[in-house]
Amino acid sequence: GQELVPAPPLAHLPQRAVIRIFNLAGQLVRVLEKNSPDQFLRWNMLTESNYQIPSGLYIVHIELPDFGKSKILKLALVTEVFIPDRY
Repeated sequence: GQELVPAPPLAHLPQRAVIRIFNLAGQLVRVLEKNSPDQFLRWNMLTESNYQIPSGLYIVHIELPDFGKSKILKLALVTEVFIPDRY
């Protein structure tokens, strides 16, 4: 199998956060839940169905339930040459 290189960590997160990652078509690619004192969260760049994501731009919606706020980030990722046949 191929060795996946993890995406850069999402940083400066509070203890609890829900991260939803969307592609530019608006499709939900992955949901990550954080509940730890560590301020970082790493994503293995796999979809909910455990498929490797293709290179591209992604929208990251970070929900901060303890603060009643959310943030939206844009994330550009470059992976190995890979064209998925399904998500």
